Amino acid sequence: MAQIRIGVDPDNALGRQLTDLERSQLPFATSQAANKVAFEIRERWKQRAPQVFDRPTPLTKNAALYRKATKARPYAEIFIRDEAFKGTPPSKYLFTEVEGGTRRRKGFERLLQGKGLMSPSQFAVMGRGARPNQYGNVPAGQVTKLLSQLGAQRDRYQNQTPTSAKRRRSRAPKGGEYFVITKRRGKLRPGIYERIGTGWGSAVRSVFIFTSTANYQPRYDIFGMAEDTWKKLMPFYLKRELEKAMETARPLP
Repeated sequence: MAQIRIGVDPDNALGRQLTDLERSQLPFATSQAANKVAFEIRERWKQRAPQVFDRPTPLTKNAALYRKATKARPYAEIFIRDEAFKGTPPSKYLFTEVEGGTRRRKGFERLLQGKGLMSPSQFAVMGRGARPNQYGNVPAGQVTKLLSQLGAQRDRYQNQTPTSAKRRRSRAPKGGEYFVITKRRGKLRPGIYERIGTGWGSAVRSVFIFTSTANYQPRYDIFGMAEDTWKKLMPFYLKRELEKAMETARPLP
C-alpha cells in the first residue's frame, strides 16, 4: 500500500512573496507543520475506523503511522503499518478495503488448501454457528484448534476402526469436534462444522462456509481522507509555525 507525503511547495507556500528571513525559517516551519498535519491524519483514521469496520481490533484502529519530517527532509510520510507481532499486518488485510477487489488469502485458508480440504478457488467466510470474539472474528485459538483437529483427522484417522473412533471421541477437545464438508450434503453447504453435544443428542454448527467469491468495494478512502485533511489544516499550521519561528529568528546579516 502506497505511502502519502505531507509537505508544501516552498515557492508558493503562503500565496505571497516571502521575505528573506521568512525563507530562511521556512524549512523548519514546514517540517513542524507537516508533522502536525500528519498527526491529525493519523488521529482521523483512528476515529474513522469504527465507523467503517464492525468492531475493529486495536491493530486496525492504530494501523496508520507517520514518519516525522525534519529540516533537511521537510515532509512527513503517512503509511499503513506493514508488520504485526502476530498475524497479518494491516498493510495487507486493509488493501482491498482501500483499493477494492478480491481479498488476499488468509493464512488458515492456505493451510486448508495445502491439505486439500478446500479448493484453491475458494474462500472461507464466517458461518452462522460461529461464536465471534469482541472484534467480530472467529477467535484465533479456535482457528488453531480446528486446524489441528482437521489435520489429525485427515492424516491419522482415515482408516480407524469403530473401537478406536469411540476411544478418540472420548478424548475429543472440550467444545466439540470439527469436520470438513467439501461437497454439499443436504442442507449443509461446503465448509467447516463443529459437532457438539446437547441435552437432546448431538448437533452441528457452521464455523466457516466455503465460497467462491470474496470481493470488496473500496470503503476506506485513506488517500482522500489525507488529502482533505491536508487542504484544511496545512495553511493554518504552516502560518502558525512560521510565525513562531519568526519570533525567535535572528535577523539576517
